[in-house]
Amino acid sequence: MSNRHLLVPFAALAALLLPCLAATAQTGIAIDHDFSDWNPAADIAAADTAGPLVAASFASDAENLYFHLIYDRLIALDESWEPHATRLGVDVDGNASTGQIVGGFQGADIVVHLQDRYVSQSGSGGTTSQHTLNDHRVRMAPTYGGPEHEVALGRAYNGVPVSGTVRWTVRCGSGQQVSGEMALDNTPTLPMATPLERAEDTEVRVAFWNMNRRLDEAGATAAMGRILGAVQPDVIGMSEVEDFSEAQVQALLEEWMPIQGGAWHVAKDDWDLMVCSRWPITAEYPNIYRQFPVVIDAPWEGDLMVTASHLKCCNGAAQRRTEADEYMAFLRDAMSEGGQLDLPANTPVVYGGDLNMVGPGWAMQTLLTGDIHDNGDHGPDFAPDWDGTLLRELTCLQTDRAMDYTWRNDNSEWSAGKLDYILIQDGVVEVLREFSIETSSMAPERRDQYGLEAGDDLEASDHYIVVADLKKRGRRPGRKPVQLKKGQ
Repeated sequence: MSNRHLLVPFAALAALLLPCLAATAQTGIAIDHDFSDWNPAADIAAADTAGPLVAASFASDAENLYFHLIYDRLIALDESWEPHATRLGVDVDGNASTGQIVGGFQGADIVVHLQDRYVSQSGSGGTTSQHTLNDHRVRMAPTYGGPEHEVALGRAYNGVPVSGTVRWTVRCGSGQQVSGEMALDNTPTLPMATPLERAEDTEVRVAFWNMNRRLDEAGATAAMGRILGAVQPDVIGMSEVEDFSEAQVQALLEEWMPIQGGAWHVAKDDWDLMVCSRWPITAEYPNIYRQFPVVIDAPWEGDLMVTASHLKCCNGAAQRRTEADEYMAFLRDAMSEGGQLDLPANTPVVYGGDLNMVGPGWAMQTLLTGDIHDNGDHGPDFAPDWDGTLLRELTCLQTDRAMDYTWRNDNSEWSAGKLDYILIQDGVVEVLREFSIETSSMAPERRDQYGLEAGDDLEASDHYIVVADLKKRGRRPGRKPVQLKKGQ
């Protein structure tokens, strides 16, 4: 849900956590910033409260080892803006006399240094070697700061046996430590096979995609065409297309997804954003920095406003917050009378794209809640949904893997993470289906079904496409969808 990243009353939470040493088994875990699949009874409270760690727990399935980490403050696991120096230790061979020492824990064959973004692995003769998080398939959520996190380690990449028990530990730089032991669970990973077809009653399928400046590369455009041909979105928000014109993108879309009796409509802002639509784009607002709202003549009664976004990258948390402030001031104006845009009441607004949401996550707080940081420059706070509630951040789990990361570079020191988002006003639209696509994790028969190839995901871009099927609340479709040419 959209408010999972908000701070919780930590003192009350800590009092409820059970300091049990024999945690119960837990299966069916998704790395998705939703912690409802974790059993609270499995959490082991940190005995030492002089530090950020509140509790930790461990689980496994046939593919991964999992850690659940709870803190008393906002942190980002692989960053140091709020120092925590969390290390995860795993005794793979069941021998406490071999491996590394992690505080009071002996025998850790694998030690994941989350804040410093590397893994140390024990070898023969007492040696250790250093590897990247990606080498050991370390995946985590959320990518931005929060008080609660989940981490997966791929069993096949960490030498975990097929049976037996695993000793594990979590230690923070403060000296806090939680350790336990659990029998390995070989239950299959949470099954995922989300259909790529649009859900029944879908009125608008919206997608966002960072194109990674590859629209002039033959291999990339072939992969993009296969993915878009399988997904068939109605509206696409693109980023990193600054080197390409509307005409170039329109020509590619006409090749990939031709419209019977019509043509794609493409609008570009003053930098690297585009919005492409099967229906006419009736208004454009390119003056919102790194965000590009447009109004679309949607297939339901009334319009649709779609905003493509590409917020500041990397260490730009303060700038991202300012950019979010600016957009929310625009949205507040659009939802009220007067100013540069007056949206009719209950006009659905969809916001998405590569938000580069790392660091504290201040910008996400603003985008979801309407809590503007700089009220002096950007005006008062407001409720950003027409029903007076928050916006909803969609999970967009991968179609074939229970993980939410949308950016991946196996050669990077940074673990794969979720950088691409869709935010919607769920007071006025229903979400019928949502997903991202990692073609390399799809079974061959699934790829064949949709005309995809295993390497299409990273051949197209280092970001995955995110997709949502929407229906306006309270009515049936008011206009027939645009018809595709036969065979498309």
